[in-house]
Amino acid sequence: MKSHNYTNTKYTVAIEVAKSPNDVFDHLVDLSKWWPEEFEGESIKLNSEFIFRTGDSHYSKNKVVEFVPNKKVVWLTTKSIRKTDDFDWTGTKFIFELTPEGDKTLLKFTYDGVVLEEESDRLVEICDITVKEMFYNFVVNGKGK
Repeated sequence: MKSHNYTNTKYTVAIEVAKSPNDVFDHLVDLSKWWPEEFEGESIKLNSEFIFRTGDSHYSKNKVVEFVPNKKVVWLTTKSIRKTDDFDWTGTKFIFELTPEGDKTLLKFTYDGVVLEEESDRLVEICDITVKEMFYNFVVNGKGK
């Protein structure tokens, strides 16, 4: 197996949604409806644990480490593996912050962790699609995956 060159990365993407922080937050924590991977686990609250999985080749166990209703959710990947190339992003934080802006809400998502050097562009693309398309369509149109 080829050795990996990991790079610490912080990537942030933001969207504005014409809904209240409460409504956006309620949609945000309903991960099984909009996150691109299969979701297994308890409902999202402080210290809850859940798993994301894509078939047999992609797995991550996660724990909610910060939970402020209508304002912020942070989860930490506590174990992970992508079997196709042994990529491991354990220790990565997924940070969602909501800020009211008049009758709208600004949702800011930050990926704070490791990425393979050659996949930096792919990370940006995946984060953008997940937030700007999958989550946005779910919160605005009620249409998840």
